[in-house]
Amino acid sequence: MNYKVTVDGKEIEYGALVEKSRFSEKEWSAIYAEIVKQNQPEVFESKKADTDYIDVFGALIALEERYKALLELLPQDQFSYVGTHPKWVADAVAENTLNKEDTMLDVSDLIGRCETLEELKNELTDYFELEGL
Repeated sequence: MNYKVTVDGKEIEYGALVEKSRFSEKEWSAIYAEIVKQNQPEVFESKKADTDYIDVFGALIALEERYKALLELLPQDQFSYVGTHPKWVADAVAENTLNKEDTMLDVSDLIGRCETLEELKNELTDYFELEGL
């Protein structure tokens, strides 16, 4: 979910996958207040005078939303649900991410030892696990 707030005449949009996050303390406070207002209106009404409470509660909701959004981006079904330990997610991402330098060295090696284009094609298909595509 994205949240829009206006601080000192400047409209700010924030959401779980928003990359720009260099907001001032005042802007973060307005964002957190909006997050709490939309997600827990009864809490917001009872605690809106306690800005520290609202800021912390809003930050927690924002963190949970970011975590859920990032999990949804993972291709592995077994890791794409809330409750998955972050270490398991990090391990799965690392295991399923190609290291550019290692890949370049491996492909360079394949090019050097393959004598025909067909042999190189087969080796690259195996290397990148492209069978059946």
